[in-house]
Amino acid sequence: MKKAFTIMAVFGSLTAFAQDTDVDINVNMGGMGIDMNVNVRETYTETHTTTTTRTTGGEDHYVMPGYNGTIGCAWPMEEGQFADAQRSVASKDFEDSKLTVAKQITGSNCLTADQVKRMMASFDFEDSKLEYAKFAYGKTFDMNNYYKLNDAFEFESSIDELNEYINGY
Repeated sequence: MKKAFTIMAVFGSLTAFAQDTDVDINVNMGGMGIDMNVNVRETYTETHTTTTTRTTGGEDHYVMPGYNGTIGCAWPMEEGQFADAQRSVASKDFEDSKLTVAKQITGSNCLTADQVKRMMASFDFEDSKLEYAKFAYGKTFDMNNYYKLNDAFEFESSIDELNEYINGY
């Protein structure tokens, strides 16, 4: 593709055409009877390097004091953000709406097992709690602490079903 560059000078013009690495320059000095053509062929190489660095105090994931088990995601939601998210879920009138919003939030964030348990408290029905707990498992930082969710269920069958889900995960 040729690109034209025109530079206006006193009593004349300079036009340069560039295509890839070839440059053609034509100079015409109006009224002076001077014409000049210059052809330049040059090969060059450009190198672009992009480096992305995330500085987090030397860690590539959150370090939970006293926890060294399986990690499902790197950075759990900060408490202020989680409180806003939980209020958003609780503000919905219908169970289906609560579940939808909770899944939207959890699908794009990382939670701790305690945060998942607290989010489950927003639901009125056992089946919603169980569905959400299954959904949130893979988005939970401290997966080995998922046993804490057992207290959120009323029925042993829900605990058994969640455990079966986790074992097959």
